[in-house]
Amino acid sequence: MRGRVLVWAGAGIAVAALAGLGVYLSRVGLDEADKLASVIGLFVAVAGLGVAVYGVVAGRKGSGGGTAEPDRPGVPASGERPVDGGGIVSTGDGARNIQMRAEASGSGRVYQAGGDQTINE
Repeated sequence: MRGRVLVWAGAGIAVAALAGLGVYLSRVGLDEADKLASVIGLFVAVAGLGVAVYGVVAGRKGSGGGTAEPDRPGVPASGERPVDGGGIVSTGDGARNIQMRAEASGSGRVYQAGGDQTINE
């Protein structure tokens, strides 16, 4: 329920912002509005750069600092007949684990999926 409220609140804010921009544009003209849009665009770009840098730093911390060994899944080996196969974890409850290792040479492509897939080129 909370998610719906947030979506509707966001939609209301977006509509109000568009209405405000329309009123502003009609009062000051295109030249002044263009100047303001340039300044706002600068701040949005700087904020986006900050978020991107944060994502890269947080991603490196979460992956063990870039070690050569791949991360192990965060699923504990538990259940009726647990099996931990060095990074492949089975709960033993009828779950299937699929490990795919495909290689392509030259300009070849590899498409891998654990379920149904449709490829349209």
